Amino acid sequence: MPLNYPFAYVVCYDLKQPLDQYQRLFDELKRSYQWWHYLDAMWIVKRYETLVELGPKLRPLIYQNDGLLILPAKGPAEGWLPKSAWEWIKTNVPNEW
Repeated sequence: MPLNYPFAYVVCYDLKQPLDQYQRLFDELKRSYQWWHYLDAMWIVKRYETLVELGPKLRPLIYQNDGLLILPAKGPAEGWLPKSAWEWIKTNVPNEW
């Protein structure tokens, strides 16, 4: 059942095949309401799906020996990123503690 508002998730993966084999995965992530992709193997996406709906949607787009982790995105956050990345995170990831 779709959510009434988009929710932020962190999507991390460990892909074993050449990246051109994952175009369907990348296209699906880009179909998100909003998305952020500053790090090679990690996205933050805002979706109208619940976590239990998003996982089954993404799993068929990777291979069986790949890794996939999807977590709710909640701040605060810390790290070393460009200013534009921090602005996106500040605007789109809830700061819950």
